[in-house]
Amino acid sequence: MKLTKHLTIALALCALPATAFGQTVSCEVCTHDVSVYMGDGGLIAEADGEEMVSYASTCGNVLQHGKLEPNDDGMVLMQFKDMGLVCNEEDGHLQIGPVKDGGWFWLTDEMNSAVGSLVNHDILKNDKTTITSAGDGVTMTMGRGAVLVKETATGRLGVLSNILPDPPMPELRKCGYDDNGAAAGDGRYTRVATNCAMGTGRALVLMTITDPYTGKTVQIPPGGTVTRPLGDGTLTMIAAMYMDGTGHFTKASDGNPRLAHPEAGLADRPSPSAHRIHDASYPVAWASITTGGGVTSTYSNSVATITIRKSDAHCKSPNNKPFKVNVLGDMDPDHSGPARSVVTPAIPMLDTDTGRTVAAHFTVVCP
Repeated sequence: MKLTKHLTIALALCALPATAFGQTVSCEVCTHDVSVYMGDGGLIAEADGEEMVSYASTCGNVLQHGKLEPNDDGMVLMQFKDMGLVCNEEDGHLQIGPVKDGGWFWLTDEMNSAVGSLVNHDILKNDKTTITSAGDGVTMTMGRGAVLVKETATGRLGVLSNILPDPPMPELRKCGYDDNGAAAGDGRYTRVATNCAMGTGRALVLMTITDPYTGKTVQIPPGGTVTRPLGDGTLTMIAAMYMDGTGHFTKASDGNPRLAHPEAGLADRPSPSAHRIHDASYPVAWASITTGGGVTSTYSNSVATITIRKSDAHCKSPNNKPFKVNVLGDMDPDHSGPARSVVTPAIPMLDTDTGRTVAAHFTVVCP
């Protein structure tokens, strides 16, 4: 096997009795192992950011170490025979580094060859599995993270990894609440505040309308559009502040576990603001809602009611002018009062001087 660009062996090989090193390979910068180091062969790998790559090996009672200089492409090549590194002992150990994942090696005997991946030291700690035996006609030689398999009759070789992958980390559910399915009242809903994933703490404006045709609650996303009603009709939007749905819980012993959960707010229509961030937890005020152009707003108990009507100035022929509505919400800029003890994590503010907490907008378009 050849590499098209010459690779320089920067330092001469050093061969010393391994007993002088306690029968171990000493290479602090090495990152990968040749999983089965036995016989002739070689390896190829990409250097990981260093000008020189180190290696160290033990074979029987001999330890060897040295350095390789990567070529212009950052690659290093090691030919065992050329470097006096052929090992005919079953307990051989060869490591190299720093190199990137993806390097590989090959082994050869009189008739056949086999290839395998260099093994990152980080996964050598993983559990190992037992490679299934094919009987007396196949020999199996244990390496470090792999097994060399050889068919006696034909000399065919194979390198089989026996490292098990890390089990996936269990995905934590978001902090929030459980619906235990009991009758409505105390005890049906319980907070989930342990062994759960905490969210960002950010708040959002949940804007909803009632579809005039289906009667269903429809959420208007920030930046979305709302169509004006025809004639003298009106369209009503409810805006309330909720957490952003990434995971939070309420701490007050008498607090509703559904407090500030947007899915709870949507589910409870026609009481759309039952579980909003409200005066009992965060003192929310609607700092500004754009009015004019057929849009008016009123406020009650931390909920904004936005009423949309026709506007000749925007929609009477030949006019066709969209009208942008900004929705800005504030809360106590000092985070004082019960706000610090009800919702976890506490809501960060967009503007600490004014208490600005949420900002959204939607656009009213002509029918």
